[in-house]
Amino acid sequence: MKRILIAFAALTFAASGSVFAQDAVIIEVPQPARDYVIAHPSDPVVIEGDVAIGTVVPDTVELVPIPDSPDYAYVYVDKQPVIVTKKDRKVVYLAQ
Repeated sequence: MKRILIAFAALTFAASGSVFAQDAVIIEVPQPARDYVIAHPSDPVVIEGDVAIGTVVPDTVELVPIPDSPDYAYVYVDKQPVIVTKKDRKVVYLAQ
């Protein structure tokens, strides 16, 4: 019985990991949009916590639109450009 429970727990853990992996979607931001954001820095803002791909930028942060890329906007956090999707404000690009 103990082996069955351990096997079940292992399978459950493995399945949850694969579900998580399927939820992670990588979006390739067009190079012209990245170039524009780097060439046109905005006033930096402070966002509490870590900013990573998939982080939702709070509604209190004003986003700057990217001309010729209507699906994206950006903001500078800690002097680094952060590009988000306009529809859900999720981070899709962080400059290194």
